[in-house]
Amino acid sequence: MSRPTKQLKLNNTIAVIVDGRTEQWYIECAKKHYREETLRAISIAPKLPQKKKIDELVSLAKEKVLEGYKKVVLIVDFDEVLSNNNEFERFKILVNAPDIWMKDVMVIVNNPCLEYWYLLHFEKTNRFYLGFNNEMKKALQKHLPNYDKGNKYYCDNPDIYTRLGGNEGLSTARNNANSLPPFDIHTCKEKGCSEMSKIFDYFDTL
Repeated sequence: MSRPTKQLKLNNTIAVIVDGRTEQWYIECAKKHYREETLRAISIAPKLPQKKKIDELVSLAKEKVLEGYKKVVLIVDFDEVLSNNNEFERFKILVNAPDIWMKDVMVIVNNPCLEYWYLLHFEKTNRFYLGFNNEMKKALQKHLPNYDKGNKYYCDNPDIYTRLGGNEGLSTARNNANSLPPFDIHTCKEKGCSEMSKIFDYFDTL
């Protein structure tokens, strides 16, 4: 009897695979504020791998699909991929592989990182940054002067979702993200983007 119970539980759980604590904290904060009544019944289980290689991230996604999760979301910070040509080539192969299990995985790319999504809460841009370097940090700190990657900044009151403008800020970010060209492997070294709006589009279907 324990096996069906576990399967039922997993069928009501979304596995979100992230490669950093900031992504995990952001998702947890977003769940508290966005469509709370709907998401209250859905368990969102952030999975933080010990390693960030694309092979391991995709392997973990496959593992969660086979375990029977309702949905598996894989969030990739692309600066990690672009910093290593082997990783870049593996990403192209693995994410576009015809494996049937991949249809149950939502791949979300932040190019170069999650902070690009935050920037879209305040301005429409597809400027390319190599990573969360001085230029990008300065751009974000125009809107979030005290931004840092610590737990206190993300999770204390006000939490990161509130600092980004709450539901109104999210609406702006989604509009900005959706009005720009989508992530394209052929132009990813020239244009920045964030596909985080896709996870909220999915939440809206629940």
